[in-house]
Amino acid sequence: MDNIKKNDRRISIVLNGKEKTYEELEKDKQAYEEVLNQEITATEEISATQEKDEHDEFPWLLSDNTQKQSSPKVVDLGERRRDKSKLEAPYWDDGKSERSPKLPHIKRKKKKRFEFNLNLKALPLGLIGIVMSAIIVGVSFGFMMLTIFTGETNETSTPATNPVQAPVSNEVPTVAMKGEIPVLGVEVVQGGAFSQVETGDETAQVIKENGFAATLAETSDRVYLFIGLGLDREQARVIGNIYDANGQEVYLKPYAVSANGVVENDGQASFLQTGVDLYQQITLLSVNGFANGGSLYTEEMLSDLKAIHDEFLVLGDAFSNNEVQQPLASAFQSALIGAYDSLQNFISSNSEADLWQVQQHLLNGLTTYEQLITTL
Repeated sequence: MDNIKKNDRRISIVLNGKEKTYEELEKDKQAYEEVLNQEITATEEISATQEKDEHDEFPWLLSDNTQKQSSPKVVDLGERRRDKSKLEAPYWDDGKSERSPKLPHIKRKKKKRFEFNLNLKALPLGLIGIVMSAIIVGVSFGFMMLTIFTGETNETSTPATNPVQAPVSNEVPTVAMKGEIPVLGVEVVQGGAFSQVETGDETAQVIKENGFAATLAETSDRVYLFIGLGLDREQARVIGNIYDANGQEVYLKPYAVSANGVVENDGQASFLQTGVDLYQQITLLSVNGFANGGSLYTEEMLSDLKAIHDEFLVLGDAFSNNEVQQPLASAFQSALIGAYDSLQNFISSNSEADLWQVQQHLLNGLTTYEQLITTL
């Protein structure tokens, strides 16, 4: 390289310790250009050949902007084959499948039919009679239970006189006719139950001495202490709340007085029916007096009460022909008259003590009425 001079076209190269000198000749330049032109031409021919081969090998490739358009006259068997394979795939409810899957076959045991042949001729007559009797008793018992729980009874049946089991009837009975006994239904305020009459009577006397009302209702096994009453549960609760405020424990329950006897004549029927109507009217007004101080009393209400009271007074001789029934009828009439007079005193004085006297007469009349109708 140090031997290169200006305009000297020789090149000196040291290779493996040996120096070689090359000179650029004009003819070499021409030869070089010819060789270069030949290589360029060969390269262009090879490129053209490759493009031609690629074009021949992939004639079906389309450009990105070209869309495949299927001819309506050409049927694509491959696509048909794929659709058919889809239809043969497991069934799903996609709306395309032509058939649903079959359930697997399960071997089921055949059920043996149970045949029951009843030969009545082979049965003894005693056994047949027992079966028929059991059916009749079962049906009768079913009707009896239906009647008890639904309250559907015929006109001749009446509730029991037991104060614990007797059903309540707060509706005002219709006008009694010969042969019918009106039911007196109230809601009582019970202050206790005793096994002995003496113990119950002592408790009743203490309650009455404190200015309240009390009476005893005797049954076969118990003696019940009644200390107030109303036509329904709401009215009885008014009386019960007064006792609660004074430290007396109470229990509210329905109480219906009825009997299975018959009334001999229309006079007795009118006496009992008018007495029940008067009893219920006085009970209603007495409880209203406790709850509202008598502010709900109207002239029309008091006038109707007086009319029933006057009618009841002239019916007192309906049981005069019977020595047992007449004293009980007179006691029942006296109890209602005393209740009416005490209510009139309350209207004048507005004293709660008069209302407790009304309650006392009503409790006495309740037990007396029960004694009277049980003799019919």
